[in-house]
Amino acid sequence: MKTVSRLIRRYILAAFIIVLLVLTVNGALLAGIVIHYGSQSMQEGFFPVGKFAESFARTEDGYSPDLSLEWQQHFAWAMLLSDSGEILWSENLPSELDHPYTVPEVAAFSRWYLKDYPVMVYRNDYGLLVTGKPKGSMTRFDFYMDNDILYALLSTFCPLLVLDMALVLAICLLLGWRGARPLRELAEGIGNLAEGKEVLLKKSGATAELAEKLNQTSRHLQHQSELIARRDMTRANWIAGVSHDIRTPLALIMGYGEQLAQQFPPQSEPRKKADAICTQSKKIKALIEDLNLTFKLQYNAQPLRRAPIQMGAWLRRCVAEFSDSLEETHRVDLLIREPAGQATLKADEELLTRAVDNLLNNSVRHNPSGCDIWVAAEIAEGQLVLEVRDNGRGYPEAALRNLSDTCSDPNAPHILGLHLVQQIVAAHGGQTEFRNDSGAVAVLHFPIVP
Repeated sequence: MKTVSRLIRRYILAAFIIVLLVLTVNGALLAGIVIHYGSQSMQEGFFPVGKFAESFARTEDGYSPDLSLEWQQHFAWAMLLSDSGEILWSENLPSELDHPYTVPEVAAFSRWYLKDYPVMVYRNDYGLLVTGKPKGSMTRFDFYMDNDILYALLSTFCPLLVLDMALVLAICLLLGWRGARPLRELAEGIGNLAEGKEVLLKKSGATAELAEKLNQTSRHLQHQSELIARRDMTRANWIAGVSHDIRTPLALIMGYGEQLAQQFPPQSEPRKKADAICTQSKKIKALIEDLNLTFKLQYNAQPLRRAPIQMGAWLRRCVAEFSDSLEETHRVDLLIREPAGQATLKADEELLTRAVDNLLNNSVRHNPSGCDIWVAAEIAEGQLVLEVRDNGRGYPEAALRNLSDTCSDPNAPHILGLHLVQQIVAAHGGQTEFRNDSGAVAVLHFPIVP
């Protein structure tokens, strides 16, 4: 939901900046137009009137202005009226305007128009100067305002500005909320999808297509989850059924094999066959136990009975018990580098023993002609490192790829025992490494938790 909140804030900020920018640009543009054309107007029409009026002087022939002002560039005609309304001086005056003026007439055109001619007036020492422009060349407005109204407008300007800003902000909030609501629903749908829940979003608005895609993805994932659950249930039932059905006949085979072995001399052919039956029966039993255990570890169905284990004593016991069952063609050496021997690991002793036995048995099984096996333990970088290596034929490359999850060959070598080692170490928070180095090398890393 933080993403949605961030998106809402960005939308609101963007909308607010856009509105503010538009208002600023409009205001600047309006002010520029007013200043540009207003100053031009002042220069062309208003300002020269005063200078022109003050430039008049009385001569022998009457009255004359300063001709250097070039007033004709700004006005079409001009006349100077006396206090009694008589024309004292004129230039380019239209014939319809060439007559004396009464006080009411002067009062009328002082409001900016004289028979549709836009005019401007200015009082000087000799009378009233009247300047005019051609008809239709200028528009002038008669504007006035009561002071009470003007003061009221000025006093309410700041509150009105605050109200305008609040209104703009409210509009931005409304637009941001309406725009983010579909996105919020999509975000909730994605969150539910990540948690494995069913998603059913409404298909409306601009996000209808995305909502439909999420609904389809949810249906597909739900279907896949059902298939996986049924497959896992079938696998569990199959493993449990095979383990149960094979237990009794396997026990009979092992029992009869041991009885037959006791009935023949040690080096006789029937005795060797009976011993082989017992050996292979034990392998089948161990394989079924590995299959059950790896399935339980995969689905966290195997409880870990953690207890403090002193690594030195435990390793010596494991190696000693395994060595008792070895033939003369195989040999196991143990090296414990201190302080690994005094280290204590809180773990499930039965599972750890199973992992070490699997590694040792793997070296013996794949090197029937004999090999040397070394077991070493040390403390490195705060971890207990347990290494099991031999000088035999090593791991097949396909098996190493399979252990690293990079092999998809259905004919890859059987690695159930090694995979079980991976699962046991991972259940204790550790990591495993398998490689070839003049033989098979397996390295187990266990974190030491105080």
